[in-house]
Amino acid sequence: MKRRVLIVEDEVIVADDLQWKLQQIGHEIIGTAISGPEALSLATQHRPDVVIMDIQLQGAMNGIEAAQRIQEECGAAVIFVTAFAAMFARQPRTMLPSTGCLSKPFSTVELKTALESTIAYGPKTE
Repeated sequence: MKRRVLIVEDEVIVADDLQWKLQQIGHEIIGTAISGPEALSLATQHRPDVVIMDIQLQGAMNGIEAAQRIQEECGAAVIFVTAFAAMFARQPRTMLPSTGCLSKPFSTVELKTALESTIAYGPKTE
């Protein structure tokens, strides 16, 4: 199933790789953001099905905070990407339903599997 995906990643090379992988497996990229506020703005405007979210972002708002706001306002599923998976595992995520996590670097197969696990968590309908 084709998903509308927002990429939130402040490393250009990683964002470009993500975009390429997502397009190869048939998903639509609705935008890319490098900060939490930019991600929230794009998510509110374009209503993605899934947000691929780096945990460490530029600025005061980290990826976990941005994801929480996006889920509250848009209902999108979130897949976190991080080079620090052990740190992420210790974060309380009870307030973040429909989330997954990928450790950098990850393969296209791992990305596809993570996306498939979010199928039941599309955006909320108004």
